[in-house]
Amino acid sequence: TSPHIHPVFSTLLARAIRDLAAGLGDSLAPVRLVELGAGDGTLAEQLLRELDGLPLEYSVAERSPGARAALSRLPVRIVDHDAPLDPGFHGIVLANELLDNLPFRRVRRLGPGPSGGAEEQLVEVLVGLAGDRFVEVESPCPPDLAGLAPALRPGEEGVVPVAALDLIDRLAAALASGHVLLIDYGDDSGGPAGPVHGYRGHEAVADVLSDPGTADLTAGVDLRAVAGRARLAGLEAHGPVTQEVALRTLGYDRWAAEERTRQTRLLDAGSGLDAARAWGGRSRASLLVDPSRLGGLRWLLLATPGLPAPPWIAGVRSA
Repeated sequence: TSPHIHPVFSTLLARAIRDLAAGLGDSLAPVRLVELGAGDGTLAEQLLRELDGLPLEYSVAERSPGARAALSRLPVRIVDHDAPLDPGFHGIVLANELLDNLPFRRVRRLGPGPSGGAEEQLVEVLVGLAGDRFVEVESPCPPDLAGLAPALRPGEEGVVPVAALDLIDRLAAALASGHVLLIDYGDDSGGPAGPVHGYRGHEAVADVLSDPGTADLTAGVDLRAVAGRARLAGLEAHGPVTQEVALRTLGYDRWAAEERTRQTRLLDAGSGLDAARAWGGRSRASLLVDPSRLGGLRWLLLATPGLPAPPWIAGVRSA
């Protein structure tokens, strides 16, 4: 994930969090920051360092026992992953690459029948058994699921982020005042947000039903649906904006220029090894803003009504 690529991600994200904290208006009160899906604590550890000097109460929610054990070494509060916010919460919620790991349901629009006159049908793609193999099974789409499905052309498949939508409902119910910053793979076009796929040994897996339990399964998130659900719950939605745009607005290009200057000085001073390390770090960091890599992630900001939109997302059309 982004904080594992280079710590400049957390440096720039911390600037975004300071903007959000300033918008809350409580200059003397500790800022309550809750990170959902905190993983091994890499992002939390970096943000705690970058936000030094800001009165801060940092909480983390994480399902994995191993990850919670790793998080316990940090000066953070570990909260219930099913109910991460206290009722009447005032503060900031952060979720980096969480939504695409939550359960979803698959839908598919069938084409016309052989005669060409049958009405196109929306089906849910379920999982069944054929002998000892998992196989896809098409079933009529329930009306409640059909109402949430993205716009699909005949033959197209999409996902409905049911667990992400449920999470938005729960966060909105508990949030009295504040922001929810969601950073994830997704799409806001209203169409399919990306095929269901898996990862095994850092390689993409197209057949997600083969060798069950050996691959991490995921799909892009329908951010238009997420933003729409947030609005129904009374929140405002800003963006989404690509991570490339967000990080460049927060100062990535200035940081990269400073790193190039530092590399030149190191070369001039005869510190070739240090200069090579500086080049390597800058090369890794470029993945954060590469639109074909992590720069293609989306930042979606949800907020209770009346809070100002920060400059790194202000003016961006809403999903």
